[in-house]
Formats: sequence, C-alpha cells, structure tokens
Amino acid sequence: MAPALFLILLCSPAPGGPAQGQPADSSALPEIYKGRCLNRAEGCPCFEKPGSASVVRRFNHAEALRRSGDSESTGTQKWIPVVRNSIIAEPGPECYVETKNLIPMEYSPVLESHHQTLDHTPIPLIDFIDFLGKPGSTADLREFLNSSRKTNIRKVWPTFYHLAMEDFHPGKKVPVLDVAGKIIGHASHEFLQQVRWEGSGVALDGTKYHYSGRPGRYEKYNLRWGFGAGYNYQVFAYRTIAVNFAGLCRHLPQIRGCNKARLIGLLVYIPEIADRKIRMPGGDVHDGYFCITDTGSPYYIREDRIDMFVGTHGGGNPYLPAQRQGNALIEGGIKNLVPSDWQVWTEDNKRVWCDLSLAEAGKCTIDYRNTAPEKALTLQAVFDPQGAPVRCKKNP
Repeated sequence: MAPALFLILLCSPAPGGPAQGQPADSSALPEIYKGRCLNRAEGCPCFEKPGSASVVRRFNHAEALRRSGDSESTGTQKWIPVVRNSIIAEPGPECYVETKNLIPMEYSPVLESHHQTLDHTPIPLIDFIDFLGKPGSTADLREFLNSSRKTNIRKVWPTFYHLAMEDFHPGKKVPVLDVAGKIIGHASHEFLQQVRWEGSGVALDGTKYHYSGRPGRYEKYNLRWGFGAGYNYQVFAYRTIAVNFAGLCRHLPQIRGCNKARLIGLLVYIPEIADRKIRMPGGDVHDGYFCITDTGSPYYIREDRIDMFVGTHGGGNPYLPAQRQGNALIEGGIKNLVPSDWQVWTEDNKRVWCDLSLAEAGKCTIDYRNTAPEKALTLQAVFDPQGAPVRCKKNP
C-alpha cells in the first residue's frame, strides 16, 4: 500500500557515509525548514538582507529551505539565511526569512541503512509479464511488445514510496499488535507510524511488518519487498506503481466493466522514462514498463497521481539531507511532486486542492497541474494484438 501522505521523511543511500544505522556527525547535518506562507498564491518574500525591503525571490508555503549561514537580528526580529533544499531544483540565491516563517523539520541523524544495499535491479520484463501464456524467449518478447498496442490513459504526476526502515526512525520500543491484539514484536512508535504511511517496513531486528488497515494493528510477512493492493499481488522496486483505481477506470473504456479487480496487475508504459534511457541498479536501462499493483489514500493518490515504488531508496523528500533524497529515477531526470507545488495552504498542514476539471481547463492555477507541468508523465495501458490487457505476474 502506498503512503497516504507525502510529508513523511523518506530516505536514500549515502555512499561513503557513517557506519550502517549509526548517527552521522550532527555538525555536518543541515538545518532544514518548511517555509510558512499561508493563503498567498504569489508566495512570500525572501529578502536580500535582514530587515531589507529588497526581495531576492519569493517562496511558497511548504517549500523546503536549508540554513546557509548564521542567523542575524534586527531589533526584536531574528532572521536566517536560506537556500532551497530539494535535489530536483537548483538551490537558488541565498536570502533571509524571519524565523517566525520557518518551521523546523526534524529528522533522525542517520544517513544510510544496510537495507539500501539490497538488490534493486528491476525484474526483467520477460519474467514479469504474461505474454504468451507459456515461457518465451527474448526474441518472442520483443516481437510481442512490437505488436502490442499502447493506449494513452492520461497525464499523471509522480511521487515515490518505499519500505519504511526502523534504522531511520529509532526510539523507545513499543509492542507491535496484530489484528487480534496479540503482541507479535517490538519496535519504535515512529517506525510503526511510517509503516502505516508506507504500507510495509522492516524493523531493526529484521522483522517485516505490514499495516493491516486497522489503526495500530500490523502483521508479519516474509516477501522480498511487500504486499500490493490485494489479489495476491506484490510490489517490486522500480516496477510497481500505485494508482487511484476508480479514477483510472474512467479513462479506460477499453476494459469492460473496469474496476479494481479488472485493473490491478495491468502492464503500463511511461514513454518519458524509456526515452531518458535511465541507468538502473544492475546496469540495464529502464524500459519504461511498470505494473499497476498498489494503491493509496484516494485523498492523496487522485486519478492524475501515481506513486512509484523504489524499494529502500529515497523518495525525493525535500525535508531531508540531499544524501537521503535520491533514487535511480530521480537521478535519471524524473522529477517528483513536492509539497510547495500546491501554492495555497490555509493552515500549516492543510492545502487547497483544485477541482480537476477546472485545473485541466487552466482555470485553477494554484496546484501541481499548472505550477509543475514539466513533472507530468504520460501513462499508457498495454494491450495485446487481440485487444486484451497485458498483465503482470503476481509472483514472478
């Protein structure tokens, strides 16, 4: 199950960093803030100097900002110099923001986990899809894909999700309860919250937990990565995407009686990823094919949003050090949505969502459809030569 919320702390490898699961030198860790700028679509000013009237640039609410120097004061006001902190955007010029407009973002001072060294090589497509109903050769697969039909579903905007890891969320151990209320282990409360957002996670003792769907209840499992959205489907690094099933069905009249049961397992193609020839773990170039086998909260994973599973690599969370943000797709040029792509927030954690039809008509310009059009991807469904949807294997 994909996360219900993007404002979680995601993580990624940090080659050459501290020992696995050990705190980094705190003096080397950046101070990261969420900019506060409520009800202002035009953004808030970031000044050239403390108390200056000269505006260097504007920032939107929830923009990730990193301290870039010592704080200064003017009378009763305290100012901090900042730059952007997202690896998918340039840091930009240094400018000053009052501390009252900066929300400190805390994170565990750990930069890497041994779980991130797991093999993240995407499963070969020949092993991942049912294309002949029997084993076939690479030449057979190539011929099948060449004769298949790709149909545009719609434009979608991506984020990334991963396995939660207790390495990054240490703390006092609490009992882990199953659906019957039986204690099945012990782990930190913060880690269990992350398992709830991400769907699955691995504890410090190696136990894997899956969120049961009931608050405070979990179950153990023993799969390579984790569960999908049902029907015995699993998730696989750099192959699985989570979607809003009902939303996508509205764009797939070719699938008669389309619903979750008929849509789950569908093979899809993203040409922007194939065109970029992104080098993946294992050395091969990504072919652009993914499988719809997971979902998330319909409030966040709407019909024009997808969440891409990246194993234990990072999800581009801008509220973390750069070492913990990246993954192979981001490094290949695929930009994920960030919270500041929603330009109007009425409260610190409450954004304004545009009506989809108004946004697509260009009549609502305060969210990602119009603030970040360059991040959109083309999602295509794959059908065989006879017009049947091509499906992925449940347990390749």
